Amino acid sequence: MARLTQRRRAAAVVAAVCASVLITGCSSGSGSGGGKADPNANATGPLNVWVRGANDSPKAYQAIFDAFTKKTGIQIKPFFTLTDFETKLTAAAAAHNLPDIAVDDAAQLGNFQSQGIIQQIDKKSITGADGLTARSWDSAKDLKGDYYAVPFSAQANVLLIRSDWLTKLNLQPPQTWDDVVKIAKAFTTQDPDGNGKADTYGLAVPGSTTRGYISWYWSTFLWQSGADYFKSSGKGKFTATVNSSQAVQATKWFEDLFCTDKVVQPSALNDTTTETNKAFQTGVTGMYYTGPYAFATMDKTALKGKYIVVAPPAGPANAKTLAEGTDIFLMSGGKTNESKKLAEFMITPEAQQLGMTAIPTTTIVRLPVNSSVSSATVYKNDQRWQLAQDVYQKQGHYEADNMPNWTALRQASSDSLNALVAKCGDPKQALDDLNTKLNSLLKTQGVGAS
Repeated sequence: MARLTQRRRAAAVVAAVCASVLITGCSSGSGSGGGKADPNANATGPLNVWVRGANDSPKAYQAIFDAFTKKTGIQIKPFFTLTDFETKLTAAAAAHNLPDIAVDDAAQLGNFQSQGIIQQIDKKSITGADGLTARSWDSAKDLKGDYYAVPFSAQANVLLIRSDWLTKLNLQPPQTWDDVVKIAKAFTTQDPDGNGKADTYGLAVPGSTTRGYISWYWSTFLWQSGADYFKSSGKGKFTATVNSSQAVQATKWFEDLFCTDKVVQPSALNDTTTETNKAFQTGVTGMYYTGPYAFATMDKTALKGKYIVVAPPAGPANAKTLAEGTDIFLMSGGKTNESKKLAEFMITPEAQQLGMTAIPTTTIVRLPVNSSVSSATVYKNDQRWQLAQDVYQKQGHYEADNMPNWTALRQASSDSLNALVAKCGDPKQALDDLNTKLNSLLKTQGVGAS
């Protein structure tokens, strides 16, 4: 909870700082601040563009930026970082030196919007907006239905499974939660790699509290049970619902993977996606719920050709699956006209395809938001990508990105889930406590029911 207190203080600092933006601006650009766009803002130097990314992704973004500069003559000064991206934005806001554009997870929308550091988007004024999928635009609007970002990339989790392990143990891909457990147990206990050692596990789980990973991962099972984090109480107010009977069922099933069945990699509760990727890549685990961006990562290793991709099995109520997006945020006080031009270019078929193929080792456009671009066609009829696109359209379900500070709410959920699984405690009690915390946070954010 110390981390959560620090986040609240940081948000309060930014809110106070950006209240003064109406006079001084929160950026070095010439536009107006406080979340309002200045259509007359003109460029005075290159566009400052911050991107949450690392490894090979900066090269892919640079390919798009270079194409934009060649087409428009507008220069771009990029900054890339993966660690503490939002903390650095907070510091930039406090210094009245926000970038013109930030490219970040859609889950940050409510956080940024409540701090007043992003501009509202007039969707009708965005060239090419009608060519984007309706589902991708869902990641870009707040609770009132106003848009505060332009979608750039989308995805939904699929299930990667070691096909050679299935063959050796004479198993079929899972269709239900029970099947997932059955296969996970077999992968853990029946030596699927044939090395004579008890060193394999059924399921790869990013169970760290960092960036709320364990809650992010668990949300698929929460939704598939028929439960949700919140319900509307009307008039823009919400009530937490994570202690419903369905949520308890999902959490008990999830906890059993760790505590009863013991089919999850031992380091899971400290692992982010980076470590969890390695667990699957190196043969520690045999199944992994993850996004299609993992295809490029896995295909670079000896794992290529040894795994299959299937749609996540349905739960007791439905087959909803975690969907995510990467959005383009026009920052308060930035160079509005030039920023808008870059956003419009980044959603063109040309830029979308560059984001998918410019750097073979990374896919910054996981699934295209432009409806005229087909993943299967771009990847030369690789049916994994068609499956990923189908899963996104039919099963994809976004987190509550448009809550005033979803990151704080998800962090509270993550802290509770991680502690529950670490102690193998009582799911009902843990969820009752979490429900109380979430309701308190909703009230703090001004959207909790009285």
